[in-house]
Amino acid sequence: MSGGGSNTNAYAGAANALTGAGNAATGAINAFSNVPTIASGISGYMNPYTSEVIGNATNDVNRLTQMQQQQNAANAARSGAFGGARHGLVEATTNSEAQRNLADMTGNLRMQGFNTAANLSGQDIANRFTGANGMLSGAGALSNLGTNAFNMGNTLETNQWNRGMQQQQMEQQRLNDARQMFLDYTNSPQRTLQMLLQAGAGSPLSNNTTTTGGYSPGILDFLGLGSGLMGL
Repeated sequence: MSGGGSNTNAYAGAANALTGAGNAATGAINAFSNVPTIASGISGYMNPYTSEVIGNATNDVNRLTQMQQQQNAANAARSGAFGGARHGLVEATTNSEAQRNLADMTGNLRMQGFNTAANLSGQDIANRFTGANGMLSGAGALSNLGTNAFNMGNTLETNQWNRGMQQQQMEQQRLNDARQMFLDYTNSPQRTLQMLLQAGAGSPLSNNTTTTGGYSPGILDFLGLGSGLMGL
């Protein structure tokens, strides 16, 4: 039958598409399974130079604190209060303010690094989910293509089967007609003989009881009569 290659290609395309859909779905499942949490991803996005930056800032604060203490000592010496209680109070206040500023600065630096790492980890998770959803969408599209190709193959197969049945019915009808013609041909002499016998049975000769000469018509007479009738 024609079209055999078409439905074969359709079934092959369906198989390939469904296989691709299965692979895409498996990839999506693996992607969803391997998505980390934000907390677990933070360490990978922490700035490796944060500690160095904090160390440098601490050194700067300590240096500035020392410079301020030297200035405090010079001021106390000029006023004659060097080494006194007032001088000690000023130094304590300077050290306290320096430590407080240093704590605020290092805390802000660490918080900024943490927030940046958390945002990057969240973006990574969002990207992973987007990729996994894309694979799921691709799996659905491939599944639809495979189903459509499979249905197309079935349609082509059904059409071929219907055409084959129609051809078979036509061939069977031709065989039936030829058989009937053969039977008509082979039965024709018998029907002709029956007609001749019926015609002979209705002839006046069949009812003639005269025994002149002892003659009685037979089958050959009827055949001859039939030949004469057919010759008319």
